[in-house]
Amino acid sequence: MTERALTGFVKVVELGSFTAAADALFISQSALSQQIRTLENQLRFTLFQHGSRQVTLTAAGRSFYPKAKQILRLYESAVKEGIAIEQNTRPPHRHLFLACQDTALSTFCYELFAMTPGLCVEFSPLVQYCANRADVWRALDSGEADLSFQMECAGIAARGLQFTPILSLPELCFPFNVPDSLPQRILSLDEALACRWIFAFPSSETLYETEIAHQARKKGGFVIQPGTVESAAYGLPTLMLTPCIYHRRPSFDWVRMLRWGEGSRFGVVTSAAPDETVLRYIEEIRTVIRARQHQLFGILN
Repeated sequence: MTERALTGFVKVVELGSFTAAADALFISQSALSQQIRTLENQLRFTLFQHGSRQVTLTAAGRSFYPKAKQILRLYESAVKEGIAIEQNTRPPHRHLFLACQDTALSTFCYELFAMTPGLCVEFSPLVQYCANRADVWRALDSGEADLSFQMECAGIAARGLQFTPILSLPELCFPFNVPDSLPQRILSLDEALACRWIFAFPSSETLYETEIAHQARKKGGFVIQPGTVESAAYGLPTLMLTPCIYHRRPSFDWVRMLRWGEGSRFGVVTSAAPDETVLRYIEEIRTVIRARQHQLFGILN
């Protein structure tokens, strides 16, 4: 009997649905069903009335449910106590420093810390604030920082740094004075070009924005860099474009997504030769971000 199977059972009961429970646990419904079947075989009694369209507990299942929650609470308490003891007797040999140049990226790091308490114990990551992206590069070069979460940009390769991609994210579009006929959620490149574009940051900030601005101009699009537009022109249908990392979990009642190519690559920047500790942390954190991308970004690729 595993903690994962017990958690799955409790989550199905709480949410009243195998589908909702699987989504909440970031696993497939078939995997969750298999966990429940395995748990029932180990317990030697049936938890749910199988074949019913609704989630219905058997009498044994109803009796077992509160006890399963008690077991999980006891397990969680025992694990926390064990981690605390080990942390005091085997402290990490050093901190990992995560360089960030703005609030959006540092907030992202803190959310990851909250999601990965075990990794925080093992690697002791700390956020290191930098004045700008150039300072991030200098910190990585000098060894003052170990890694930085960034959208892929030309400056990474130019400085001889290493970029490890994690996932691709779409561009977000904030509409101003757009026609009702503009699709509500997802825009193709041609649909987006019905409006002029204003980039929230210089489009050279990411490789993706650099290329998408080039493609837009080739198609005759009206592309404006920040700081070059007069306020009197704001009556025109306009989309302000920004990388998804700067507006995570948007409301798609208003914000649009621009889908073109694979999207902007988000990942980790390190020195050209990161040490083994940094590499292990990157491998662990990549798995977390990929599994929880919907929770982190509010979108699914």
